[in-house]
Amino acid sequence: MNVHINFKTSILIMFLLAAYNIYAVSKDPYSGSRIFWDTDSELTLFPSGNYARIIQLQDGRIMAAAESGGGISVCYSSNYGKTWTSPELIVRQQSLIPYAVPDLIQLTDGTILVGFNPRPSSPYSENRKFGIRTMISHDNGKNWEGPIFIFDAQYISDNGCWEPSFLELPSGELHCYFANENDFTSSNEQCISMCRSFDKGKTWSDPVRISFRPGSRDGMPVPIITDNGEIAVIIEDNGWPGYSGFRATTVRCPLSDNWNSVIGADSPNRNIIFANTNDKKYKSAAPYLRKLQSGETIASWQGDYGDRKGVGESQYDMFVAVGDKDAKNFKAISAPFNLSLSQHSLWNSIAVVGDGSVIALGSIGDPNTGNAIKMIKGYPKTYFEADFGTPVLDGSASGDTWTYKNAQQVFMGNVTKNKTTADFLYDNKYLYFTARVIDRDIYTDKVDNDGIFLSLDLENACDTYPQKGMFQFFLDVNGNVTMKYGDNNNWHDADNTKDITYIVNTKSFYYDMEIAIPWKLLGYETAPVQNQMRVNLEIRNRKDGAVEKEIIPETLAKQSWSWMEFRLNKTESGIQTPLSDNQNIIAYTEHGTLNIKSNTDISGISVYASNGALLHQTQSYGNSYQIPLSYSGNGILKIKLANGNTVSKKILFP
Repeated sequence: MNVHINFKTSILIMFLLAAYNIYAVSKDPYSGSRIFWDTDSELTLFPSGNYARIIQLQDGRIMAAAESGGGISVCYSSNYGKTWTSPELIVRQQSLIPYAVPDLIQLTDGTILVGFNPRPSSPYSENRKFGIRTMISHDNGKNWEGPIFIFDAQYISDNGCWEPSFLELPSGELHCYFANENDFTSSNEQCISMCRSFDKGKTWSDPVRISFRPGSRDGMPVPIITDNGEIAVIIEDNGWPGYSGFRATTVRCPLSDNWNSVIGADSPNRNIIFANTNDKKYKSAAPYLRKLQSGETIASWQGDYGDRKGVGESQYDMFVAVGDKDAKNFKAISAPFNLSLSQHSLWNSIAVVGDGSVIALGSIGDPNTGNAIKMIKGYPKTYFEADFGTPVLDGSASGDTWTYKNAQQVFMGNVTKNKTTADFLYDNKYLYFTARVIDRDIYTDKVDNDGIFLSLDLENACDTYPQKGMFQFFLDVNGNVTMKYGDNNNWHDADNTKDITYIVNTKSFYYDMEIAIPWKLLGYETAPVQNQMRVNLEIRNRKDGAVEKEIIPETLAKQSWSWMEFRLNKTESGIQTPLSDNQNIIAYTEHGTLNIKSNTDISGISVYASNGALLHQTQSYGNSYQIPLSYSGNGILKIKLANGNTVSKKILFP
């Protein structure tokens, strides 16, 4: 009997141990960009209106269009969205025919088109039809011709047409996609149609159908061409089995096919966009699609994600996710404006501009008032990095050269509404971290004070629970730092933090922090530049009677596989050595001038002498530079690209 019990007990113990070990699993590291929104960049483009869209013109300006001011209005920015011109009306709507949902494109020959959707008001009459029109400019938006006819549906909304969106093919063929009810007797059915132009938008073909789910309403198409040569069109689809309401969906075809067949309900070329099954349970209407400079894709929509689950459209917020280069597997969902439940952001769009940033646009208001069109900028990143350098630890990043200008490598705070910026440096003895948090209610004397969690995985454990090589620090705004180390699936308290230097500078409405963590404390004699590493940040904000945390999208506190990749930029006598050589960047010296040319946008340039002295530094955007330098000898040219990558080149100054 005892033997039998011991045997059963041993089996139970083995089972429990096996079950326990299931939970600690090394996983492939997270891949893909996540977007970090800069709350200081938020501003109003149009004081009232809806359906704003943005493109960057060939002359570098950013152009926005919206239904505003009694028709379709546009405005421009010459500094990547920092300031904008006053809105100007390019076409005034007709009596009882509002003009809606503009879309804009600049063709390869420089022609600018702004399409729009005449939507007759009731009482309907046969001489006022729903349609698609476009305005055209041949002089960078100074003068406009039109409206030019693209398509007409019927004169009642049950048989109308909606939401034009343009795409130019490499051949020069121009597409205009739109939602179309004209072909159906049932108001519950709608397809996506497309007209073609072969003369830069002057004349248009009859529509062809590209997607249709019987009994449902495919709507609001936005097309791109992926890096893999597919036309991918994001739409809203309310016919997915098991789901109520719209879900952001892509329909697609090879560029070579060019819509020779219709994408039906069961086509393998029709897919809900989300990678995670849990994300599909939330409604995602009015989607928009664009492509990052990396080739990855980004999608936006209005919906009830997260704590808005189950609310109606009047309380939808804007959400953005990052997809792969095939416009699939969207994840890392964020809310650019992160509004309160009393407000909404509707009829949103996104754009990618030359500095590598993402601009999100939303019609923001509340259910009882009109909307204002606002923008906010975000920065897609796949990794964090640290340059080689030694700052002066005085509780302020000011006066030191951190990895990014003004120590603003990381932007957070759109959840807590406390703007947070952060950056890293390292040398052979220490890893350095700095942050500034704008906070008008700073708690220093509570159990859960304000502060930042900094987590490190220095050996790329990429596990689901804390393991050796993983560390977590809480940087308390009261000046204390606590440290934990990972081992055997748990965090363990460390008491040997005396060699850490941590300084906090607290003001009335913000606090700055700087910390130097010895590599020896982390198990290394010097900086482990050869290691693959990961890092995570989490902001803790104490409120009166509550504590909230802001995390990086798609990260889990204990699971380092989900954290950001972390790179120590290699050094040579304190100078970064080439990480890679990019044949698309040409750098040479001539007559005392350093010449730099690139077919990729550059966000910053640093020039070092062979002894590590900084000769020149600039933070701007463009692809051609001339830098006068009176220096002879060897040097290093460090170039930061707008897509986040870094390239270094050795230079000889004659």
